[in-house]
Amino acid sequence: ALVSLTLTGPGLPARLRRPASSSGGRTGSDLCLGSRDRLGTSLMSSSGDRAFGDRAVLQTTGHHSTCRYRKQVYRATVRDHADVAVIGAGFSGLAAGLEFEDAGLSVVVLEARDRVGGRVLSVELENGELAELGAEWIMPEDEVLQATIDRLGLSASEAGVDYLRREPRGRVAVPMAELDAFLEAADAHLASSNATGSSMGSMLDAVPGDDRARVVAKARLQGTFACDLDHVAWRAGWHAGRVAAEPAVYRRMARGNQSIADAAARLLPDVRLGRRATSVIERRDRVGIGAGDDRIDADAVVVAVPVRLVTELAFDPPLPSEQREAFERLPMGVASKLALPLGGEPGRCAIQCADLPFWFWVADGDDGRPRRVVTSFAGSELPQEALATASGDPREWVRRIVELAPELRPNGSAVMKVWGHDALSRGAYSAWDHPSVARRPQFERMHGAIAFAGEHTAGDHSGTMEGALRSGKRAASQVLELLGHA
Repeated sequence: ALVSLTLTGPGLPARLRRPASSSGGRTGSDLCLGSRDRLGTSLMSSSGDRAFGDRAVLQTTGHHSTCRYRKQVYRATVRDHADVAVIGAGFSGLAAGLEFEDAGLSVVVLEARDRVGGRVLSVELENGELAELGAEWIMPEDEVLQATIDRLGLSASEAGVDYLRREPRGRVAVPMAELDAFLEAADAHLASSNATGSSMGSMLDAVPGDDRARVVAKARLQGTFACDLDHVAWRAGWHAGRVAAEPAVYRRMARGNQSIADAAARLLPDVRLGRRATSVIERRDRVGIGAGDDRIDADAVVVAVPVRLVTELAFDPPLPSEQREAFERLPMGVASKLALPLGGEPGRCAIQCADLPFWFWVADGDDGRPRRVVTSFAGSELPQEALATASGDPREWVRRIVELAPELRPNGSAVMKVWGHDALSRGAYSAWDHPSVARRPQFERMHGAIAFAGEHTAGDHSGTMEGALRSGKRAASQVLELLGHA
């Protein structure tokens, strides 16, 4: 059942329980709600934005339109005690929850938003097409993600475009062959370098080759890191060999990436939405979590929230100073996404703006035909200013896309998500500088009976859905060992 709602504030139910059989014999896990938000011009224009942070601006021609994101109604067995509590129902928190469920432990998952999935956000546009406003691409090497998809009985389909092979367009664009040659030279140069303490920007500046191609390559990579490359730590053995755009097959979920989170949550007996944890207090081998009117006592806790939110929790005893410093000082990348409905039968494309760190694509749906939507990603501060994302008005971004790709035919209102303005993420994903690389062990370190998960704790897999899942499984294994269930 799809229900249209207008959300004006944080007035959603504190706990979403499985309804009785009065709903035509269907259980809560069978019901599906769609929300339809009518929005103002600012991403932070209502108390609901501050509470849940999931508003998307929908504007192209001066009027506001609507899209839908689908939210499952999950079971919530009301209990005050559990073996384990998980704070956060993004991919990392859900992965941890499934590990505890598999081990036969009782688990409560607390989520501040009115949906699960965290920085994965699938929406349905006004023309009926799916679009991803959060994490999107399933990489060829994503083993844990693929295993999770298989376990949940879901399917992913080939996107039909290559995530890395993007046609440069714009004032300083170069032919694809010239860009490929520079990227191959960059990989060779970086692989042979023993430099330490350098930034990704300075390492790319030292690569011999065509300066025009260098500009385009840096635009692509700055968008990917969502951070000025001069602030991104060069890491030998991690970045080397990963710059060149080798052809590969990339996939997306047939029913949207959010379907992974929804399916995982349906396997858990107690997922509470609209419940933001505020305190984590450990006393006498017990951990108490305060979340609004709820207080949950558990033997152990997994904190699986974005890095900017970790130290907003009141820990007692306090986090060690070096661990708190690690969480507080890890830079967060800045990124926004836009999805624009298209008319006609658009062709597949993957286009990199050569002048700014943003790109856009038209890719296949599960039927093997291009979806009638162009999606765009802008990473780092530079394109946020040029595309005026802070204004809440996507028209400048749309104008840039159409200018670069006049063959596309917009047919509807754009949807824009500015992750830096999301109160429950405060950015896109971690962007590692050298001090944070040195502090990396602190992110995986337990604090008493409290483990930490999230893409920022995933090391070389940070910033990805794969990394989030891996981190949840790792945090769960730490807790299971602590509780004698390893």
